[in-house]
Amino acid sequence: MAGTYLTKEGLEKLQKQLEELRSQKRRLSKEVGVAREYGDLRENAEYHAAKERLQQVLARISDLEFKLSNVNVIDPAQLDHSTATLGTRLKVKDLSTAKESEYTLVGPEESDPGSGKISVASPLGRAFLRHKAKEEVTVTLPAGARTYRILTIQPAVVLGGWRSKRARRE
Repeated sequence: MAGTYLTKEGLEKLQKQLEELRSQKRRLSKEVGVAREYGDLRENAEYHAAKERLQQVLARISDLEFKLSNVNVIDPAQLDHSTATLGTRLKVKDLSTAKESEYTLVGPEESDPGSGKISVASPLGRAFLRHKAKEEVTVTLPAGARTYRILTIQPAVVLGGWRSKRARRE
């Protein structure tokens, strides 16, 4: 898959994060300017610390701008729900513990395992991809192999006609 794949919610989150970083950049640029006035730059710890933070923010801004320039917004309503794909929500059962869990398959930028959003690039997410409901999937995790049964597959969220930038351009 080329580009960055996000849900509408994930796109909005990254856009908000980018705006916050741009605000930090302006503030840090001022801090660097003020710290520069403290004298000898070779021994000016405040200057070096502010400059390092500014470089980190600039790198993250650059990364986000690149990802957002190549974004494809996933509309779960347009997906084939017979198999597990990016943008689907799975209900699974761990066959060793009988515990049921729900996961939404998302791109790496949206991954938030604590809220049930797992990346399709993670071992668990990769294992579920292209499998159908009622199939059993064995996953090798750091804690050992686990077998899951996919109980249901459904769209994660209906986005009301959202399409990718690429699709809007075509």
